Amino acid sequence: MSSIFRKGILIGCSMIFCLRTMVAQDYNFSQFWENRTYYNPAFAGINEGELNSVLTYRKLWPKFDGNFSTIFFSSDLKTYNNYGIGLYFVNSDEGGGFIKSTTLGLSYSWRGYFNKEKGTYFQLGIRGSYNNEKLNFNKYIFSGQLDPIYGNIYQQPDLTAIKQKQNFWDFSFGAMAFIPWERNYTEFMQNYVGFSLNHFTRPKNNFLEDKPKIPMKFSLQWNGFIRTSKYSLDKKSWLYVCPGLLFENIGDQLLSSSSFNNVLVGADLVTDPIFGGVWYSSQLLNNSEENYKAMIFKLGLKLNSDNKRIQYRIAYTYDMSMGNLVKTTEGSHEISINVVYRFNAKYKYNIFSL
Repeated sequence: MSSIFRKGILIGCSMIFCLRTMVAQDYNFSQFWENRTYYNPAFAGINEGELNSVLTYRKLWPKFDGNFSTIFFSSDLKTYNNYGIGLYFVNSDEGGGFIKSTTLGLSYSWRGYFNKEKGTYFQLGIRGSYNNEKLNFNKYIFSGQLDPIYGNIYQQPDLTAIKQKQNFWDFSFGAMAFIPWERNYTEFMQNYVGFSLNHFTRPKNNFLEDKPKIPMKFSLQWNGFIRTSKYSLDKKSWLYVCPGLLFENIGDQLLSSSSFNNVLVGADLVTDPIFGGVWYSSQLLNNSEENYKAMIFKLGLKLNSDNKRIQYRIAYTYDMSMGNLVKTTEGSHEISINVVYRFNAKYKYNIFSL
């Protein structure tokens, strides 16, 4: 019976992820600022003269049988013109091969200035992506196949109404603003504020014959960098406090009772060469009192090359599930490797300019 129970749990988790794939087409990352171009294409190329690349691996609920993992890679740069470009790639394996998804996207951003002397600017961004998703029904075990004594002995039901793969184009757009604050003519705080609308073309879900449309997602992002009067551990740079907020709303009717909310809020403490933080995550259907909650703990290391041209950041987060899921999920793990290359800033136009 324990074996059948474990199979039932795996079936339930797989169907949850199948629902995510069919309805939302979106992933969640605990390190949202490290993966900011995934949430908003306007964040592509926010730092002039830098090529920013990040590789993220997320492992969800390792206690369950099967594999629920996501790999995300992005690279973006800002030349000394008024535009930035970005590339991103996502590969997901849900349930040990039940659902496999691959996405390749290209982002473009354009910059305008509120006040160029003070460095206050805004960026508009758009992204197009090509998506490929596959269902492997050979790995599914449905309740009708299970015998209470002998286990999985019955034939799989007829699933011809559901297609096993789909390909589609998807588009998103967003905007962001950089707002620095000064105190006594000295830099005090930098703010990056953005919003985005994903799936605004409402691509059709080809897994089902009636082809329902994928719901849109509205997202707000904010990340701040507050410089304190204290020095970091290396005695060469300032200690920073970095609060942040991510709010997402997904549904056929945004901000309605039937939509889905995702909130991530917290702060990091950056004292070179290490940084860490505590965050809180909550996912809730607006018409339900039940939600998934987690405390997120982050720890990272930041290193620079001798000539300061290359910066390396490695960050790890652990999502500690709260409520009834504490004993059954063992939380989630996420690790990111971020490499920033600062190319030659001597000339306004260089080999990276197009």
